[in-house]
Amino acid sequence: MKKKIVWFRLMMMAGLSLMVLLAACSSGSVTNPAPGSASPAATASTTSQQTGAPDPIDPKKEYVLTVYSMLNSTYEAFMEAEGQYIQRKYPNIKFKFIATGKGTTLNEVVTAQTPIDIIISTPDVQPIKDVGLEYDISELVKKYNYNLNRFIPVTIDSMRQITGGKLYGLPGRVSSYNLYYNKDLFDKFGVPYLNDKMTWEDIYEAARKLTRVEGGVQYYGFGGDLIALLDMNEKAPQYVDPKTLKATLANDYWKGIFDRIAPLFTMSQYTPETAKLTSLTNARTMFQKDKNVAIYLGVNGVTSEEWGMNWDISPFPAFKSNPKEGPQPSVRYYLISANSKFKDEAFAAISQFVSDDIQRELVTKGATPPLQNVPYIDQIASGIPELKGKNVKALVPPVYGEMNLKDQYYIQARAQLIAQFNRVVAGQVDINTALRTAEDAANKKIDELKAAAK
Repeated sequence: MKKKIVWFRLMMMAGLSLMVLLAACSSGSVTNPAPGSASPAATASTTSQQTGAPDPIDPKKEYVLTVYSMLNSTYEAFMEAEGQYIQRKYPNIKFKFIATGKGTTLNEVVTAQTPIDIIISTPDVQPIKDVGLEYDISELVKKYNYNLNRFIPVTIDSMRQITGGKLYGLPGRVSSYNLYYNKDLFDKFGVPYLNDKMTWEDIYEAARKLTRVEGGVQYYGFGGDLIALLDMNEKAPQYVDPKTLKATLANDYWKGIFDRIAPLFTMSQYTPETAKLTSLTNARTMFQKDKNVAIYLGVNGVTSEEWGMNWDISPFPAFKSNPKEGPQPSVRYYLISANSKFKDEAFAAISQFVSDDIQRELVTKGATPPLQNVPYIDQIASGIPELKGKNVKALVPPVYGEMNLKDQYYIQARAQLIAQFNRVVAGQVDINTALRTAEDAANKKIDELKAAAK
């Protein structure tokens, strides 16, 4: 009997959620409105979120807030993911929506003097600062006695680190990674199923036993997003020195990372098909449709698809050397624009979206909340019949790792590192040469970016 899965992407994920990692620009659109680990000081998320000044939203007045998204999106997608939940409490708030794209870049929108109230952003807030739209919401937090301890600490701390102590917005969505595995292949080859206590070393051993040729078909034990293995695990790695703006890739840290993760992709003879194993999209196709990948590292993100296999979920593992470290969260932030004339109203709208009432509902739909200590986290994905009996608790990491700054320099350095890692896997170059080549290429790209900014 065929099963369905609903993948919840977000954030961010760009990409974030994973937004930063995965998002790419498409044609922009302007649409008119239509009628983890707990901090000792943290309090329960059910504490009232806005208990200071009176609610700025007058129920007898209609408001129109302009939302600008730094991510690929549409008005309809925004209303489905965020707008409708804000209107639960504030039906008199309507939205104009602008997505980044050709003709609607943030710089073009600012040049046209288009007012913006809310900006949906990845952790890279530099483009917002470049056009002067950054706004510290600390006074609004104080005014409304807003409890920031509700949030997973790293989501707030990382924003303050990026901005020199300021808070430009609130985290509204987080996403991360976990493992999905084809139990049919485990049964076929007599390999025990994955469990929640397995390390990356254990995953490698299972994948090695599942990598074989059977009936003329090459089966691969492991495939998945290389980005997750490079910078979504353990302590946040440094790609670029923030002071010198020079790439920091040819060092012992990255050599150790390459040494640890390259074996996951070199268990079979290298072919054009094996080259796809490090790609999130290609590995997902091989896992879901071709069914020749047994373990897939992917995002807990979104699409309804027919899988036609007996499958389950396992947590994002740690290495034995860092057993208590977790993956970085991919965060989608909701910022208030400096040129907004409705800052209090925008803050009320964002606060409503991250309220417990809304986050509780989103959790039942499989979304991982940006909040800590939530008493309803055990309801994760409970509203998805297709996930009944699955290990859905694995969708929520017990702890998140540090976040690194994902700016334009990071993106360039990461791209060069990925390119050279694939050459290592292909047997075309040794690790030391690959890292030196990646660093040189990254510095060249960074120099080009700095020159273009002058």
